[in-house]
Amino acid sequence: MIISIYVIRSFVIASDFKRVRIPKIEVAIPASYGEILGSDGQPIMQNALEYNVYIDVGYAKTLSEIYGWKYPDRVIEAVKYFGLDPDSPVISKIISDQKGGIEVGNVKAQKIKNLPDGISKFLNIQRVYVETRVASSLSIIAKAISQEYIRYISPKKDGTLFYDSLGPYNVVSKIKSILEPVNGDTIITTINPSIQAFAQQMIDNDVKENDARGGEVIVTDPQNNDILAMASTWQYDAPIMNLFQPASTMKPLIFCEALQEGVVNPNTKFNGPYYIPDPKIPLVIRDAEPHPWPVSLKDALVYSSDVAEMKIATRLINKIGPKAYYDWFSKFGFGRKTGIDLPNETSGILPPPSKWYGIGGQEMAIGQSIAVTGIQMITALNAVANGGYWIRPHVVNEIISPSGSIVYRYHPFVRKIFESRITKIVRKFMVGVVEKGTGIPAQISGVSVGGKTGTAEKPENGKVSIKGPWFSLFYGFFPANDPEYSIYVMVDQPSKGLYYGEDVAAPLIHSIGTYILDLNKGDKNTTYGLLSYKMPDLEGLPLNQALSILEKLSISPNNISFSGNGIVISQFPSPNTPLSKVKNIILKLSTNS
Repeated sequence: MIISIYVIRSFVIASDFKRVRIPKIEVAIPASYGEILGSDGQPIMQNALEYNVYIDVGYAKTLSEIYGWKYPDRVIEAVKYFGLDPDSPVISKIISDQKGGIEVGNVKAQKIKNLPDGISKFLNIQRVYVETRVASSLSIIAKAISQEYIRYISPKKDGTLFYDSLGPYNVVSKIKSILEPVNGDTIITTINPSIQAFAQQMIDNDVKENDARGGEVIVTDPQNNDILAMASTWQYDAPIMNLFQPASTMKPLIFCEALQEGVVNPNTKFNGPYYIPDPKIPLVIRDAEPHPWPVSLKDALVYSSDVAEMKIATRLINKIGPKAYYDWFSKFGFGRKTGIDLPNETSGILPPPSKWYGIGGQEMAIGQSIAVTGIQMITALNAVANGGYWIRPHVVNEIISPSGSIVYRYHPFVRKIFESRITKIVRKFMVGVVEKGTGIPAQISGVSVGGKTGTAEKPENGKVSIKGPWFSLFYGFFPANDPEYSIYVMVDQPSKGLYYGEDVAAPLIHSIGTYILDLNKGDKNTTYGLLSYKMPDLEGLPLNQALSILEKLSISPNNISFSGNGIVISQFPSPNTPLSKVKNIILKLSTNS
């Protein structure tokens, strides 16, 4: 640790300047706040070292007599060096009185390093820390994390420098001993500073180009719900606070529910339109985008058919009842906080069946009559991308004390809500959305993308209108066969003519996804992501690597059997099976080594 020099004010004891013993002096060393680091080890918030400076005018006068320099020349030099006006009434009076001192305040460390010769002798310099942020793109997320984890990053205990001064001729006293300060803990987050900065830039540009009221972007790893970036144009944590209707980004969840409940299958077809089964609501629902009828289950998602979606919802309500239908939305995590480790999260709005009006239940299937946050939506939709698991989102992986011990380590909270075979079907449908449907602008060169658009009517004065205003939405994930990244975009009230999710929100999936792929180019040191709650995909791996992975998951060799001697070509249980249900594992290997 680098110890700054503290100049202690000394006094002339007698006229003959005899050396006299001055009692030991103690000076506090302030403990600093802990740093908050990104997933790459770079700080997203840190504490800058500064110095508090006091010009001891009385001591300067004494030194001028000892060393023979003209008073107050060097005092004036010091005052000007620190940007103060020596002719101001307060400062000029202190200088003319030849006693007391001038409080400069905090100055940067570089200013202290460059002090002119001769003035440091009558300065009292104390080291302090000032909380700073590395980049404006990180300011919102850094502030939220520091607020949530303040008890960890706060300084624990100041240290002390013990001096043994030997009189006025020893301008710098001897350091007798040091009691080191105990700084705050270091927080290691899931945030990728590069992705965060780029996502912030993209949402800022998108909002400006579309003359929108604001917007937000969340980027995650859907396999464990690590938050890689959370960018917003608002000066607060919009992705966990702002409420909006999710519109058609709700549909993949309803498709999974309907397939799992058995009210549809991949061969189901639909004809339009949808006549509302309530004589008090004489409306007919038609699809916004023209397409041929009948429409298959897959194309119902590809072309975002409201007609098909409301018919699916009607079948669900008729088969399982309003209460069980409502409970599915609770399983998705709506109407309650996700529990993300950030402050000020809101619960959203999920009306129970007793509050439904007319076709309220069917409207929920197309993302109306409810209100959600961005973090609720991406967490729910990630269950489609990751094989059926709702995983509590988080921004902190570890907290490490100044001594290097681990104070906290993240452990996932996981609920299985869909069967993996169901999510595999719907993921293929979502790839079709991007390949030929409403999500074409989200395509990324060189990688398969799945996704879903949404365009939600925005309430004004408690009412909505087909004329707007709108929320423009998109959820995307890639690579589609084994998603590593997911992105949710919400743009509030675009007003330059374009407002569909495919026009306003989907292009950000393309730009941010392309940036992420470019960021990862050249990194050949790939690692196998182990998830403690589900069976990994071992196909294509050599036997020794497959066995090593299973060993790391604490699976006993006694429960593993295999045949062949090459690479794994099939496995039982299948990938994504909850490990809690796994007893024995059977691997079939190719016959060629």
